[in-house]
Amino acid sequence: MRSLNLRKILKVNNIPVIYEKVSDTSGLFTMSVFFRKGSVHEPTSVNGISHVIEHMAFRQTRDYSSEDISRFSEMYGGYLNAYTSKEITSFYIKGFKENLELFVKLLANICFYPEFTSKDLSQEKNIIAEEINSTLDNPEEYLGELAEEKIFSGSPLQYPVSGTIESVNSLTLKTLTEYYRSNFTPENCVIAVCGDVDPDEVSMRISDNFPSAKAETAPNGEYTVNYNSFQHDKEFKSGQIHAQMMFPAFRYSDERRFALGGLGMILGGLMSSRLFQEVREKRGLCYNIESESILYAKGGYMSILFSCAPEKYDKVIRLCEKEIDKIVSRGITEDELVMIKNQLKFSYFSNFETLESRVQMNFRHLYHYGALLDEKYVLQLVDSLSVKSVNSIAEDLLSKEYSLCRLLP
Repeated sequence: MRSLNLRKILKVNNIPVIYEKVSDTSGLFTMSVFFRKGSVHEPTSVNGISHVIEHMAFRQTRDYSSEDISRFSEMYGGYLNAYTSKEITSFYIKGFKENLELFVKLLANICFYPEFTSKDLSQEKNIIAEEINSTLDNPEEYLGELAEEKIFSGSPLQYPVSGTIESVNSLTLKTLTEYYRSNFTPENCVIAVCGDVDPDEVSMRISDNFPSAKAETAPNGEYTVNYNSFQHDKEFKSGQIHAQMMFPAFRYSDERRFALGGLGMILGGLMSSRLFQEVREKRGLCYNIESESILYAKGGYMSILFSCAPEKYDKVIRLCEKEIDKIVSRGITEDELVMIKNQLKFSYFSNFETLESRVQMNFRHLYHYGALLDEKYVLQLVDSLSVKSVNSIAEDLLSKEYSLCRLLP
């Protein structure tokens, strides 16, 4: 079991730095810079601007050309990438500890010293348009975006991370630069490092290359959440109906999330789950059926997702409704409780398999809880689950009428 004294939160240039020492990594480390800015924090008129900034940061910086950025980490045996989500924009690099100085400088340049040009912005608009179109061509991704747009209508979570082609094309260099300077600041930043690297050297390299925060770390960006009941159909070129049943839930930091996770496993999250067995294994009505929970800082939902031939849809949806009613009225079994406890522990410890997943987990803890959670605390929450606590979640969430989003051929 991992000891908490291997993890600590440093303050370097007034920026929180989550440090975790892991020795058996063949000399590798991962470093991520998290900006607590995503699509939920954007004005609707510039929806997608954080994602555009993520792209533009790789174009050129104070010390590196675009070609330097793309080749530099690979030349020294490393990997550089970034992503944007609804609440976060993150840049990260992985490599050998002997290249820590070089890689920290590169990451700092990308995060804090990008140089935006009109030519690069025009190029990235074209690239992002292709990325958006790729999502629209993918039924699972498109259904997810459409479903969140409907269930969260009237709140910032409704808007897609990448924006729309129209909102991205409307961005000017001036708007982009001003938004970056106001939001992608040291005050909105958290750094996380994990691997076989010395904390003093990590602190020194960050101090030498990163700007200093002028004030204490800003609180997480606030936003409100609205839940809507709906049924929405959209035509889509496909031979199947793609459907998502949705139930409003709660925020990530709610301690009931472990019970919710277990409920999802029983309902449709595992091969032995009720829906997988009843719909796929026993009747062969679909290839894919699953349940999942998406929880954000301010709210979330539970979903059942499936795709099937149009003529099989009525049977599948009725079976889903039947299993939902059964779990609400009869609850789960003791055997299922044992299974989900073991699966939740397996899922938790799977976070320790890679440096990147450790970095992500450590940041999630700080972002959602304001502290690094002790393993014993997490395992106590899992062990404290009971048939009653899981049944209570099922009754609270699944007894209400579900919302439904469908892509119809």
